[in-house]
Amino acid sequence: MPGELPRTYESSRAAVRQNLQVTGNQEGPTLSVEELPPYRALLVVDTKGFGSNPAATQAVVSAAIPDVLSQAFTRAGLREVWETALFPHGTGDGYGLGFDPRFLPAVVTRFFDELQAVLAERDARLRSAARSVRLRMRASLNVGPILEPAPGTTSAAAIGSAVITTHRLLDADPVRSVLERSDPDQTFLAVALSQRVFEDVLASEYAKLPATKVVPADVAIKEYRGTIYLYVPNPSGDLLRHGAGGYEEELAVARAKIEPTAPGSTTNVISGTVSGSAFQIGQVHGNVNHG
Repeated sequence: MPGELPRTYESSRAAVRQNLQVTGNQEGPTLSVEELPPYRALLVVDTKGFGSNPAATQAVVSAAIPDVLSQAFTRAGLREVWETALFPHGTGDGYGLGFDPRFLPAVVTRFFDELQAVLAERDARLRSAARSVRLRMRASLNVGPILEPAPGTTSAAAIGSAVITTHRLLDADPVRSVLERSDPDQTFLAVALSQRVFEDVLASEYAKLPATKVVPADVAIKEYRGTIYLYVPNPSGDLLRHGAGGYEEELAVARAKIEPTAPGSTTNVISGTVSGSAFQIGQVHGNVNHG
């Protein structure tokens, strides 16, 4: 029936052929195809335990979310990202916005640390009014082709698999686990970086994060299967004793996909006292030895 999605490989091919409209002219036939939507970075956040709050408290927390984000972008020197945000939209218990991918290195390097600090300050203020109120967040960052709302429409929704994936990452068990296993008075933010963000920004060394705070994790949620990279600006509680996860082998595989190994070896020397597991994020050639 018209309007139904193709359900088989052959029907999918037929649908593609119909979209390739052939038009004739004096110089011969030409093909008209859909354009790839522009690549956008996408940031989505939500708050832990939002639904367990009374309705009046939910209103207070919901109103605080965009203000907290605005302050974090300003402190990070990224006010332009907030003021020129693409398709910004509130979700009640969270917020989402798109922005130019050229800001990704700065967002990865500076924004999340500032957001952790702002959340800690705002949480203290909220709890002074009501002890049961907490403001702790999960955040996900992704990049990909995104079909933006048409100008003049009232819809703030953007469309694309990158959008769906970004929202899915917030619900991944490893992301939720970070806030469950950490001290609620110390760790206010758990960040999920997509595989694409990790490869394009961190592995390519356009930005750097403390290696001991970044951990890869395989996730499977609904239709999404892939690897995310957890970033915890301020680890605490069980995360200090056991780390956010033991993913040394997965990290090595991720690096190998980015750049083939070459002969030689690399030695990691860690001085001082280190709790948990240490991970090097970057390019590694040959064998990795921990000294």
